[in-house]
Amino acid sequence: MTRLLESSLKEYFREAVNEALQELDMEISELAHFYLADLLTRFSEMKTVRETNPVFQNRTFAELYLQSHLLAPSQKAAVLKLLGDTALFLTGLFGDSFRRKLVDIDYYGKIGQASYSALVTLIAYRVITWGVEEVFEELSERFWDMKDILAQVGESGGFIASHDVLRIYERWLKTHSRRDARKLKSLGIIPIDQDPYAFKH
Repeated sequence: MTRLLESSLKEYFREAVNEALQELDMEISELAHFYLADLLTRFSEMKTVRETNPVFQNRTFAELYLQSHLLAPSQKAAVLKLLGDTALFLTGLFGDSFRRKLVDIDYYGKIGQASYSALVTLIAYRVITWGVEEVFEELSERFWDMKDILAQVGESGGFIASHDVLRIYERWLKTHSRRDARKLKSLGIIPIDQDPYAFKH
């Protein structure tokens, strides 16, 4: 992904989160707002959540949570953050799919809350020095609010996988299609040619 596109995606998701907050008449901290937009940007780059991260291979969320307590502090913190972020992403964007699963959405929600809460403890006791204790505390205490925000983003069409955006962008670079340009602009991305002197059709 180009830096230009990644930067545009972050701005796009910040605006999508802002619109979701307005729709829900909800307020969150600036840190949490930034975190949710960043989370959407990061996860939009994944084709599948579990397959792209080897941590999840052949392990349930509960198993990973329990095993994290056996790891060194820095590794434990990384796994807890990954669990919290993944649980929040899945419950927010794909909450409806849990109706067809044996495992209920509450399972992922509780794992997510517990993971963020454990991360807060590590930071509070200076076991790790990330310095952003308050945002993880907010994510833990208001997990279901955060889930609703992501769900609203999804329902409003605010979530789109970056590889789909990238495909449109790359096609526009080749064809300069007006339709693709309009699509990119509707996503908050201003198409800029890599070669400013390139011939435009």
